[in-house]
Amino acid sequence: MDGSVAPPEGYTASTDSMTSSARAITTAAEDTRGDTDDLQPTRLSEAEFGPAHTEHFATYAEAVERFGAGAQAMCDNLIGFAGQIGGAGQSYAGTDQSAAGTVNASGAGL
Repeated sequence: MDGSVAPPEGYTASTDSMTSSARAITTAAEDTRGDTDDLQPTRLSEAEFGPAHTEHFATYAEAVERFGAGAQAMCDNLIGFAGQIGGAGQSYAGTDQSAAGTVNASGAGL
C-alpha cells in the first residue's frame, strides 16, 4: 500500500433512508420554527435596556428582529430541502419499479 486514499466505490441512494431523513428534517425544522416565534420582537423595552445604553436600543431591537426572521427563514428552507429529498426518494423508487418491470418483462419469454 502506498499510503494514498482509495476513491469511493460509488454512491447509493436508499429510498427508505431518504424518506426517513426527509421526515426527520421536517419534524426538527417544524419544531424549531414554532420556537422562533418567541424570538421577535424583543421583549425588552428601551427603559429596561438601561439608561446608559438607550441610544443603542434601536440597533439592538433591529438585530433581534433580523435574527428572528433569519431563524424562521432557515427553518422554512430546511422544510423545503426535506421536501426535495423526499421527492427525490419517491422518484428513485418509481424509476426502480419501472426498471424492475422492464427487466422482468424482457425475461418473461425465456
